[in-house]
Amino acid sequence: MLKNSYDEFVDSRRESILAFLKTRGHATLGEVAAHLEVSKQGALRHLEALEADGLATVAHAEPHGRGRPENVYQLTPAAGEHFPDGHRELAGDLVAFLSEEQLKRFFERRAERLEAEYAPRLAGLDFEGRVRELAKLATEHGHMAEVVELPEGGLAIRHCNCPIQDVAARTGLPCHNEQEMYQRLLGASVSRSTWMAEAAPDCTYEVKEK
Repeated sequence: MLKNSYDEFVDSRRESILAFLKTRGHATLGEVAAHLEVSKQGALRHLEALEADGLATVAHAEPHGRGRPENVYQLTPAAGEHFPDGHRELAGDLVAFLSEEQLKRFFERRAERLEAEYAPRLAGLDFEGRVRELAKLATEHGHMAEVVELPEGGLAIRHCNCPIQDVAARTGLPCHNEQEMYQRLLGASVSRSTWMAEAAPDCTYEVKEK
């Protein structure tokens, strides 16, 4: 039976919350409501449903000043099944089948193709605009990326999901090519400060304008 439009609307809201929590790591009820552009009561209904499904947990935030502490929500491990990972099995077979040289060339050509796709979208933008547009493009390809400001200056693109994480961890090739591609597209110095393959919750590329 096809879902009606209301069910599809509810599902889209909950998927939006899952993506928001995945990117942020955790968020208060107020932050989730602001993200959805709804009241706190409206956001709470969706969050309670995600809790009931075992996809989110809630805890009290540390109190700051007067007033009741806000609830803070984060994802459970089971929520990971809701994010793009359909390429992992195929990519794992690829690593087992191809030689090291073939893999190297494969990921080089993949980066070349993505760079040709990304470049027109970045053309004409200033430095910050290019960084933010590149994060959007990464998200469109399953990485769920966001831009964060570094305390010492500069920006970072943080990937909160990797469609081929297993392969990236085994070879490092897609990450290496991605980093070089970012440097060329941004005309900036790009360094990786965190990596999911080393048990970090994200992959972070720090970007500093030359």
